[in-house]
Amino acid sequence: MDDQREKIEAQKAAFITEQLQLTAEEAQKFWPIYNQYNNSKEELTHGFFKDIRRFRPNDEAMTDKDASELADNYIRHAQKMLDIQKEYHLKFKEVLPPKKLLKLYNVEREFQRMLLKRLGERKMSGRP
Repeated sequence: MDDQREKIEAQKAAFITEQLQLTAEEAQKFWPIYNQYNNSKEELTHGFFKDIRRFRPNDEAMTDKDASELADNYIRHAQKMLDIQKEYHLKFKEVLPPKKLLKLYNVEREFQRMLLKRLGERKMSGRP
C-alpha cells in the first residue's frame, strides 16, 4: 500500500511540475510548502475518516446524538480544511506567480479526476 501511495505521489508531483511548468527556482521553493500543505490536509482527513468509520449512514445502532455529532464534525472538518487552504494559499502566493497559483488548483482537481478514472477502469477490468 505504501509503494502504491509513493507511486501516486510521484506521479502527482511530475504532473503538477509539468502542468505548471515550474522553473527550477520555483520548484525549489514550491515543493517544501506543497508537501507541508498536503501533509496537513492528509492528517486532518485521516482523523475525520477515523471518526466516521465508527458508523455507517444507515447503521441502526447510530443514535440521533451520534448522527448530530457526526454532522457537526463534518462541518468542523470542512472549516479546518478551508483554514488550511487559506493558510497555504498565502504561502503559495509568495513563491508562485498568480497565473501558476490559479492553475495549481485546477491541476490538482484534474489529477484527482484522472486518478479516479484510472481506479475505476482497474475495478472494471478486475485488476487490483
